[in-house]
Amino acid sequence: MEMILFVQITILQLALCSTVPTISNRADLNNTIIKTELTNVTTENRTQNEAKALKKVYLSNRTITCNDGSQSGFYLRRSHLSKKWIVFLEGGWYCYDHPSCQNRWVKQRHYMTSSQWPETRDVGGILSPNQEENPFWWNANHVFIPYCTSDSWSGTRIERNEGGMFNFMGSLIVQQVIRDLIPLGLENSTDVLLAGSSAGGTGVMLNLDLIQEILHDKMGLKHIAVRGVSDSGWFLDRIPFSTGGKLNMSAIEKGMDIWRGNIPDACKIEHPNEPWKCYFGYKLYPTLKAPLFLFQWLFDEAQMDADNVGAPVTKQQWDYIHKMGNAIRKSFKNVSAVFAPSCISHSVLTKRDWLQVKIDGVSIAEALHCWETIPIRKYNHNNNMKRSRNHHHKEPKIVPRQVKRIDNEETRKIRRRKHRGNRKPKIKKNRKNCGIKLKCHQLKHQQQSNFSPFDHNRSERSAHHNQKQHQRRPSHCHHRRLEKCSWPQCNRSCPKLHNPYTGEEMDFIELLKSFGLDMESVAHALGIDMQTLISMDHTELLNLLTQQAS
Repeated sequence: MEMILFVQITILQLALCSTVPTISNRADLNNTIIKTELTNVTTENRTQNEAKALKKVYLSNRTITCNDGSQSGFYLRRSHLSKKWIVFLEGGWYCYDHPSCQNRWVKQRHYMTSSQWPETRDVGGILSPNQEENPFWWNANHVFIPYCTSDSWSGTRIERNEGGMFNFMGSLIVQQVIRDLIPLGLENSTDVLLAGSSAGGTGVMLNLDLIQEILHDKMGLKHIAVRGVSDSGWFLDRIPFSTGGKLNMSAIEKGMDIWRGNIPDACKIEHPNEPWKCYFGYKLYPTLKAPLFLFQWLFDEAQMDADNVGAPVTKQQWDYIHKMGNAIRKSFKNVSAVFAPSCISHSVLTKRDWLQVKIDGVSIAEALHCWETIPIRKYNHNNNMKRSRNHHHKEPKIVPRQVKRIDNEETRKIRRRKHRGNRKPKIKKNRKNCGIKLKCHQLKHQQQSNFSPFDHNRSERSAHHNQKQHQRRPSHCHHRRLEKCSWPQCNRSCPKLHNPYTGEEMDFIELLKSFGLDMESVAHALGIDMQTLISMDHTELLNLLTQQAS
C-alpha cells in the first residue's frame, strides 16, 4: 500500500513539474503572447483599413467598357453618416489617333484596360476617410472612377475605331456609374460633387450638365444639388514653344473624331464649325448651367508639356512660361469660383498634402467648402460671370432725384450703415492691452500697418475668423482667389522645384537666376544692396517681390 502511494505521489510531482515553465520557457511564452497580440493588432488594423478602402464594383451594363473591351466600373465607399456624394474622375491625358493610341497601349496600358484593377483602392485628398487629411468630406460617400478610355471622359464610340483595336466610351461610363449609384443610395442624397483632376477635370466640365440633366430630368431627383470641381483640367490652345511640337488643338480635333466626343449642346451651338473648342475650359465654361469650382495652377506642368516647353532652365523658357501664366490668369476673367496659386505643378485634389496649398492663408479645401455651402438657388451663373468681367466691382448707379425723394428713408439707412462702416476704431479700447514694453502709439502703428499676404500669423487668424463667418453667412464667401504675385513659385506653399539636371531642390535665388534675371538689377530695383539680397530670408524676399509686382 505504501509503495502504491509513493508511486502516485511521484507521478503527481512529475506532472506538476512538467506544467511549470522554466525561465527559458517563460521567455518563450512571453514572446509567443507578444507575437500573438501583435498579430491580432495587425489583423485588426488590416480589417479596419479594408473596411475603409474603396471597393471595386463593375458596371451593370457590361457592354460599356474600357479601350480594350475589358469590363469597366468604379470604386465605392458608402457612408451612412452623410448624404453627400463625391464622384471623382481620374486623370491621365489622352490619345488622339492610331499611332498615339498604340504608343499609349505599349507604355501606359493601365489607362486603357481594367485587367489589372485591384479589388480595393486607397485614394488620398478629397477621397480620404481620414478626418485630419480631409476635414470637410472625410465621411461623405466616395466614388472613384478609374480612367481607362483615353478620351478625356467624352467618348461615345461603342464599336472599335478604324485601326480595329480600341473603343472610346468615357462619357457613357460616367452616365452609367450615376445610374448604378442610384439604387446604392444616391437617390436619397442631398448633394453630388462631380470632381476630377487633369483629363478628369476636363471630363467634369464636359459631363457636369449632362449628369444634372440625368438626375433632375430623367430620374426626377431634383432634390439633389449637382456641383462640379475641376482640378488642373483648364487648358489653353496656345502656339507651342518648340516649333517641332504638334499643336494642342490639332490633337483635340483629331481625338474628338475618333472618340465620337460628346460635348454639351449649349457649347456646340456656340461653336458649330469648331466643336472641338469645347474641350478648352475658357470656351466651355460660359455655356455651363451647373455651378463649377475651378482649381488651376497658374504654371501648370501639363500645359507646359502640351506647349512643348520642357523643364525650364533657360531665360527663353522662363519668358514663355511667364507669358503662359499671364494667359491662364486672363482666361479666368469670367470664372466666378477659382483658386489659382502661382506655382509650377499639376493636380492637387487627391494628393495627401493637398491642405498645404494656400492663398493668403486659405487652403484649397477651405475655399472649396466655403463655396459648396451656398445653396444653388442663390447661385446665378450668368450674374457671377458679369461680376467677374467687371472684376467684382461696379460703380454705383446714379439714382434719379424723384427716386431719391421716394426712397428717402431707405437712403438715410444706407448712409448710416456706410457711416458706421467707415468709423475708425477707438484707441481707448486698446489702451488697456498696452504693456510696459509696447507703447500705445506702437500698437496703433501696428493696427494701421499694411497686410502682407505672406504674414502667416495674421493670415491664420483672419482665416479662422472668416471660417466662423462662413458658417454663419456662407453667401459672403470670397470665391475668386487668384495669386497676387505673378512670379512662378512665389507662393510659399508651392510644391518644391528640383533642378532637372542635378535633381536637387532649387534655392530661390538660384530659381531667380534661372529666369535669366540680373540679380544686381533686381537688388537695385528693390532698393537694396547685393549682399542684403543674397542673405535675405526667403519670406522677406517674397514680400518685397510681391509688393513690387502689385
